[in-house]
Amino acid sequence: GLDDCTLQLSHNGTYLDLESTLAEQRDELEGFQEDAGRGKKHSIILRTQLSVRVHACIEKLYNSNGRELRRALFSLKQIFQDDKDLVHEFVVAEGLTCLIKVGAEADQNYQNYILRALGQIMLYVDGMNGVINHNETIQWLYTLIGSKFRLVVKTALKLLLVFVEYTESNAPLLIQAVSTVDEKRGAKPWSNIMEILEEKDGVDTELLAYAMTLVNKTLSGLPDQDSFYDVVDCLEELGIEAISQRHLNKKGTDLDLVEQFNIYEMTLRHEDGDETADPPPSGRKDRRRASLGASERRGLERRRSRRHSVQNVKSTLSAPASPCSQSNPTFMLGHRQRIEDLSEKELKIKDMDFTDLGEEDDVDVLDMDMGPGDSLVPPPPPPPSFLGLPPPPPPPLFGCPPPPPPSANLLAPPPLFSTPQGLGSPQVSRGQPAFIKKKKTIRLFWNEVRPFEWQCKNNKRCREFLWSKLEPIKVDTSKLEHLFESKSKELPKTAADGKRQEIIVLDSKRSNAINIGLTVLPPPRTIKTAILNFDEYALNKEGIEKILTMIPTEEEKQKIQEAQTANPDVPLGSAEQFLLTLSSISELSARLQLWAFKMDYEIVEKEVAEPLLDLKEGMDQLEHNKTLGFILSTLLAVGNFLNGTNAKAFELSYLEKVPEVKDTVHKQSLLHHVCTMVVEKFPDSTDLYSEIGAITRSAKVDFEQLQENLCQMERRCKASWDHLKAIAKHEMRPTLKQKMSEFLKDCAERIIILKIVHRRIINRFHSFLLFMGHPPYAIREVNINKFCKIISEFALEYRTTRERVLQQKQKRANHRERNKTRGKMITDVSGKIYLPQCGFVKLYFSDVTYEVLFFFTFILKEDSSALDFCALLNWSLKLKNSSLKKNENKQSKGKEKELPRS
Repeated sequence: GLDDCTLQLSHNGTYLDLESTLAEQRDELEGFQEDAGRGKKHSIILRTQLSVRVHACIEKLYNSNGRELRRALFSLKQIFQDDKDLVHEFVVAEGLTCLIKVGAEADQNYQNYILRALGQIMLYVDGMNGVINHNETIQWLYTLIGSKFRLVVKTALKLLLVFVEYTESNAPLLIQAVSTVDEKRGAKPWSNIMEILEEKDGVDTELLAYAMTLVNKTLSGLPDQDSFYDVVDCLEELGIEAISQRHLNKKGTDLDLVEQFNIYEMTLRHEDGDETADPPPSGRKDRRRASLGASERRGLERRRSRRHSVQNVKSTLSAPASPCSQSNPTFMLGHRQRIEDLSEKELKIKDMDFTDLGEEDDVDVLDMDMGPGDSLVPPPPPPPSFLGLPPPPPPPLFGCPPPPPPSANLLAPPPLFSTPQGLGSPQVSRGQPAFIKKKKTIRLFWNEVRPFEWQCKNNKRCREFLWSKLEPIKVDTSKLEHLFESKSKELPKTAADGKRQEIIVLDSKRSNAINIGLTVLPPPRTIKTAILNFDEYALNKEGIEKILTMIPTEEEKQKIQEAQTANPDVPLGSAEQFLLTLSSISELSARLQLWAFKMDYEIVEKEVAEPLLDLKEGMDQLEHNKTLGFILSTLLAVGNFLNGTNAKAFELSYLEKVPEVKDTVHKQSLLHHVCTMVVEKFPDSTDLYSEIGAITRSAKVDFEQLQENLCQMERRCKASWDHLKAIAKHEMRPTLKQKMSEFLKDCAERIIILKIVHRRIINRFHSFLLFMGHPPYAIREVNINKFCKIISEFALEYRTTRERVLQQKQKRANHRERNKTRGKMITDVSGKIYLPQCGFVKLYFSDVTYEVLFFFTFILKEDSSALDFCALLNWSLKLKNSSLKKNENKQSKGKEKELPRS
């Protein structure tokens, strides 16, 4: 379908991003308008998306078999060769995993086709990086070294040589793959290599040379002694010394193989510190650095270089923390017992810590002495309700002492309908606008906050002013003037009807309700025992609530007894029998109410304490959040320019309108432009939303209902004491009575702590609003839930916008980075020329296609000839050197040819 298509430029092969504009991709379009030669013009090609093509290719490999799979694998190398972008997409789509899975179940011919395709992939930088990040590919190549088929083994060795030679950091990756494979099959590491060197299957000297070259190149890429000796020790344990001496002492051994064994021996003696040994002819000339924590090596003999064990001494850096004891205050609680003041360390509810709420939070800053520069009244004459008395404090619990007398710095409420002299909003000059506009721009209709001079020096929460701490931001005024030029008025939005119809569910009849309830309850006789013993295992919270709705009235109890007396031989119905059983329990309602409170308390306490903790943490998160400061500074600068003012602050309630303001050119929101500025000017800024999780949770809490729940907890606790007293009049075990009494004492103490915490957090919130710039006269009217919701929803909008901005920025960066390696061979990256390691080239011709397949062991050289480089890139033999032309007549189809040493 059309969704699977994309556009490709014919002049450079670049694929256009359909989600971006052409203006954003002008770098890719550069040169498109130029003449292609011979009067031809460049074109835009409609193609299937790379991802779609790659997934179709992978799907075919997974689902094909037989001749169809053979044809697909055979053509895979040519596909990668024809489209340089396909390799990167193939690697990203886990194509390497597909090749390994197909190759693990295929025969040798299919494996050869896969190795050919893998070799083509590794020729590209994107492909090589994919192999580096996919260790399973290296594990599979190492597994193929143990194959019985010579061509598979040789090709796998060549690819591993290419991998190790690409960069030194690949050597540890090969070691990791070797360890993983051999560990799974219960063999010692490097067993496959040693089987080749031992010539168990009559392996020829060519494979021996490749195997030893791989070993030497792996060792040369290891930076430290530990990793070096780990590999050497494994090889020595498998008998590489005897193999080396046998080949070195045998006459007629291939010179290449002798050279590789000599390199191994010289490297080992040089690393062991043998001063008489010459450094190896290739690889590092200096010894490797000592590994951290390595044990001291003894002697200079090569056999002593093998380490049988490594002792790692780990020092214990952390000592066990000393236990700290918390003193529990003695709590003697009667029906009206007086509660002593609780210390700071006791402001804890289970694992929730409120101990940072100090005595200063007991005082509401709105009740403190105001200086002449500010007031609790708004600038215009306020209505009488604004100057009313503050609400009285909540009643004390169980004889709790009254609040402390007001200190000297607290004022009595002002008289009604009068404004004290000197009070009122301070007349602070705004000063001249900081910007001069040439065009008329749209306005931001925020409520400007003028700085007030009053400061509560005794309260650290509002001692400073948030807006005074913000650094001024420089904005691009010309860009803003262009983006937000006032052109037309937006049509007012009509509010949708938010009314929802309510669904009313009618209750069933009494008997049906009881019968339905009995289906989820234990047998009646079990219920009676559970209620008498407060057995939580027999009856859960839902069961108690259900029974509370079934408590029989006196009238029902009397009718059931009369019917039973009149008809003693007729059994009662299930509902009637159940009500009669319940009526036989003394103080049934008191028992159920006390039990319900006991089972509810932990949940209700958590519902009260956790939101208070979230609100406390949320205020700290906002107060210390740098990203919020960056956003407010930028928004203030933009708004001052657009409004032509020099405001010092604005009410945070305006944040909910920021996403709705659009520029008049691109119709992008003001939030988008502010976010772009913040990302550019402050790269270390965050998405804000993830840092204010407590505020987001607080936005979902009705704090007025929370206060009501706290008061209800207090009332239920008092009632529970009465219930316990009533139950104790009847038969009740002393242990159960003691247990319930201890529970109620603990609840009363925790409720007192909760009330202190609630009062102090609300007072701290008032101080926090002053810090955030809210005028004092409006703070009492601020709804905590709404305030948190505005901040949270703005942060969420900001995060979404920021992700879009960063995504566009990253997409452009990825495209620039992608073009650096797009279609480049691994030999192109460094700008240097690669020569064969041993000074000669071996060319292998396929019997099928007569195509030259190169698998090189590369060494970097500066003075390499362009002849070999050109041959490597074009995969064709173009011999122009006179010394090479003499050997052309000796070349035959399907045979090997050697170039003279460079």
